[in-house]
Amino acid sequence: MLNAARKVIQRTVGFVTRQKHNYRVAVTRSAGNNFLFKLTEQYDSIYTVALGANSVELGIVSSIGNALSTIIAVPVGWLVDRYGFRRFYLLGTGLLAGVAVIYAIAPSWHAIIFAMILYAVSIRLTGTGCSVVCTDSVRNRDRATAQNLCATFSSILAMIAPLLAAPLITTFGGMTVEGIRPLYYIRVVGYGLIFFYVSSQLREFEGISKIKTTPHFIDDFKHLVKGNKTLQKWVFISSLTSLPMAMTPPFLQLFAHQVKGANQYVLGAMTTATVLARLLFGIPMGRLADRIGRKKVIYLLTPLWYASHLLLIFSFNPVTLILSGALWTFYYINSGITGAMALELLPPEKMGKWSGLRGLFQGLVTIPAPILGGLIWGELGPMYVFFVPLVIDLFLRIPLLITVPETLNTDASINQ
Repeated sequence: MLNAARKVIQRTVGFVTRQKHNYRVAVTRSAGNNFLFKLTEQYDSIYTVALGANSVELGIVSSIGNALSTIIAVPVGWLVDRYGFRRFYLLGTGLLAGVAVIYAIAPSWHAIIFAMILYAVSIRLTGTGCSVVCTDSVRNRDRATAQNLCATFSSILAMIAPLLAAPLITTFGGMTVEGIRPLYYIRVVGYGLIFFYVSSQLREFEGISKIKTTPHFIDDFKHLVKGNKTLQKWVFISSLTSLPMAMTPPFLQLFAHQVKGANQYVLGAMTTATVLARLLFGIPMGRLADRIGRKKVIYLLTPLWYASHLLLIFSFNPVTLILSGALWTFYYINSGITGAMALELLPPEKMGKWSGLRGLFQGLVTIPAPILGGLIWGELGPMYVFFVPLVIDLFLRIPLLITVPETLNTDASINQ
């Protein structure tokens, strides 16, 4: 057992060290950010409500962030391609400290709106930058593994952060504004350290001098996909891939609790099962996709996350609910592999615009999806919130995916 673990560690270290320097910086930043985010994620809504928000106002806060992220997707992508990704990546990293500051000093729930605005800008900036880093720093035959490795490292820290947060909140005074508030100050310090690390280590993409853009970014985006049916299809594939994540998570634990009778321990076990399954299968599935092809693994994993929804809908005891949580991780892995394919369609110097265009169309799906889920919950019934995304995926996304070529051995330069 020890020898097997040692070999896995050695292979992982070898894989990371053979990638470009920027990839290692991005993985470290992502893991650190995820740890800090998970310190408070489970308390953010409780904190906002404790500051005076009702359920409708809580939803408005989230919608504002999603809408702004969509609005800025296109201009951010264009700016990254025109001026380089480093300055925008650093700006996005620094803005997260500003988000934590606003949470820490917020006198009422209204202040959280400004925090969500900064958060939306930050995620769009760093997300676009990560697309450039992954495209430039990782070979095609390593990309799915690289993305799942990054997510796995983050998942490990995601399991640790809540365990540290709970006793800290108890020490600070419990589930109250004043008991939760100090955690945001901890996040401020942590984000500051991450910013200084990234600013000292991150290097500008070497191909920045080759970037050719015009002062009219709308023309640039039109030229990007004009006459390229594969890219046009991928805009819709990316959007449809985001639909289940946008529609179902707000209702998942509510369904398990209200409809299936899950208590707090079962709900916690479902979340833990999701993270543990990601740790067990994330890297192996990414590696498999890098060996046999992305589409084959996507087809292999899709029925597993379908089974997650079906188990949830027809669950009859806590064991099947927990198994449903474990199988849900295959949606995340599936999405990561799909994302890897999207990064292999264009060279790094066009990745900013490509990420922006996909972000715009994904937003057109993710903004209304939670509202649609709520309407389905009330009008058709709770179970259909989880059934409808499967039908859409099976009859729209999968047929579209069948029509696009495998990207494992694709040279993105052919799409320039």
